[in-house]
Amino acid sequence: MFYSIVIAFLFVLLLSLPGLASPSTETLPAPTGTYTPTLFPISSQVENISTSSPTATPLVTDIMVITDTQTSTPTETPTPHPPQFSYFPYLVREVFIPTDTPGPTPESVLFCDSLTHPVSIPDNDANGVNDDIAISDGRVLVSVSLYLDISHSWVGDLVVRLNHQNSGVSITTLDRPGSPPLGCGNNDVVAILDDGAAQPADDKCASYPHAISGIYLPSQELRTFSSESAYGTWQLNVSDQYQNDTGALNHWCLEAKLADTMPAPTPTPTPVSLPSDAYVSGMSGQDQQLALDCESRSAVDWAKHFGVNLDEIDFLNHLPRSDDPDVGFVGNPDGTQGNMPPNDYGVHAPPVASLLRGYNLTANTFRSLQWNDLRAEIASGNPAVVWIIGGANYSLVNGTPHYYTAASTGKSTIVAPWEHTVIVVGYTSDTVTVLNGSKFITLSLNQFLDSWSVLGFMAVLNRP
Repeated sequence: MFYSIVIAFLFVLLLSLPGLASPSTETLPAPTGTYTPTLFPISSQVENISTSSPTATPLVTDIMVITDTQTSTPTETPTPHPPQFSYFPYLVREVFIPTDTPGPTPESVLFCDSLTHPVSIPDNDANGVNDDIAISDGRVLVSVSLYLDISHSWVGDLVVRLNHQNSGVSITTLDRPGSPPLGCGNNDVVAILDDGAAQPADDKCASYPHAISGIYLPSQELRTFSSESAYGTWQLNVSDQYQNDTGALNHWCLEAKLADTMPAPTPTPTPVSLPSDAYVSGMSGQDQQLALDCESRSAVDWAKHFGVNLDEIDFLNHLPRSDDPDVGFVGNPDGTQGNMPPNDYGVHAPPVASLLRGYNLTANTFRSLQWNDLRAEIASGNPAVVWIIGGANYSLVNGTPHYYTAASTGKSTIVAPWEHTVIVVGYTSDTVTVLNGSKFITLSLNQFLDSWSVLGFMAVLNRP
C-alpha cells in the first residue's frame, strides 16, 4: 500500500514538470478603455478598410490609426505567392477606441449649386455675378474646401469671393491669378481650393488642360469659417476686373467637414530635420501589361522593394470590382484610357493598400499628404506609390478634378481623367524622381505637385 501511494505521488509530480504537462490556454481580458493608446500625429488623413465577414462588401472608413499596447495573438503570415485567399484578402483591423474618446470623426458632406446652365460673368464689372447655396445642416463647420468650374478667356481678370451671409464672414478665394498687372492670360478654372494644398492658386497659369486645374491654396484661408455653424446661405461672387474678356460660372460646390462640436486640436508633430536630397536605392520596375492596371504594376514593384515578389495580373485579379474607386477597380483593366467612373477608370489607394496588407506588408492609404511627409518617407529609405495624372510618353501633367458619387455606395470622391500611379524614389530641393513603369523620370517639384494635387495628394506608404 505504501509503495502504491509513493508511485502515484511520483507520477503526479512528473506530469507537473515543464514539457510533460498538457498545454493550457489563457483568455486575455477584454479591453476596458482605461489604457492610453499611442497616437500617430500625422497631419494627413489615414484610411483603413475592413470587412465584418469574408463575404461582406468592403466599406471605406476614415479613422485615426491607434495602436493597442496590450498583448495580441499573432496571426498567420500569408504565403506571398500564390495568395491563399478564397475571397478578397482584406485584413480585418480592429481599432480599440477608449471609452473617454471625444465625439465621432467629422462627417464630410458635399453641397453643390443648383445651376441648370452657365451664368454669364459681366465684363469689367466689380459687382460680378452671385450664386447661392442654402445649407440646412446646423452642425459646426470643422473645415471647408471650394470647388470652382469657371469658363473665362483670361483668368487674370477674375476675383472670386465666398460669403457666409448668416455669420457675416467673407473671404477672397481667388484674386486675379497670375503675374501682375494683367494676370494670367490663359483660359478657365477647374480647381479645388483647400487650406491643405501645397501651392497658391493665384500663382498658377497653366496652358493645359486649364489655366488653374488641380487643388491649390486659396487667396485667404478657408479656415476663417471654422467653428461657425454651417447653416444658412453661402454666396459665391465671381467678378471680372478688367476689360475685353468674358466668361461664365458653370458649377461650384462646398465640401464641408461637419461635427456636433469642434474636435480637440491635433497635436503639432515635432519638427524633423530632413536632408536636402534623398534617393531610394535598388528600385526597378516594368511597364504595365494592360491599359489601366498601373496601380497593380506600381504595387508589385513597391512590394518587391520590401522583399515580397508578386505577379501583376494576379494582384489585379484579387482587387475587388466596384463603381466606386475607393472600394474597388472601376471598369475594364484593358479598357479605354482617359475616362472617369463609372466608365473604364482604375482604382484608388484604399483597396490597393488593403490587398498589400494581405501579403503581410505594412501599407496604408494617406490623403491630403504634405510634401514634407513624402520627403520623410523617401529619406527613410521607403518608396511611395502616389496617384497622379499621366500623359503620353511617361509624362506627368496637370489634370481636371471632379466630384463623383458612386451609385453603389453613395460616397463622393475626387476623380480625374488620366488617373495614373507612379512610385516616388527620390527628391532634391527642386526636383522629384519617380519610377513610372520601367522608366525613371526626374521632373520639377512644381510639375510633380501640380499633378499629385489633382486627386487629393493620395499615396500608399510603408507606415502604420
